[in-house]
Amino acid sequence: MGGRRGQGRLVRQLIPVLHSGKIWFMQSYRTVISSKGQVVIPAELREQFGLDQGTPATWTEEEGRLVLTPMTERRIREIRGFLKPAPGEPSAFEALFEERERERKRENQ
Repeated sequence: MGGRRGQGRLVRQLIPVLHSGKIWFMQSYRTVISSKGQVVIPAELREQFGLDQGTPATWTEEEGRLVLTPMTERRIREIRGFLKPAPGEPSAFEALFEERERERKRENQ
């Protein structure tokens, strides 16, 4: 497991990050944005997260940082699991329809 390498190569280090009042040490990888606006994801991370050519991803801005979220099968399963209601609870869609029906009844009174 490397560390620093020459120009155009992987630069990996531990960096301190202040989050929620605590200091966490996180793995950091340095890369360069090309003249076409492209960024290379280090091979170690591509392997770790199962990223292949053509994997869709979303960029978001969070507190002044860019966050890349790949939409892998694993991530899609996580999202589906998050949306799944607990046993005996209505789905988010059912709850929304029920709330809308209550609003209609109030409006018609």
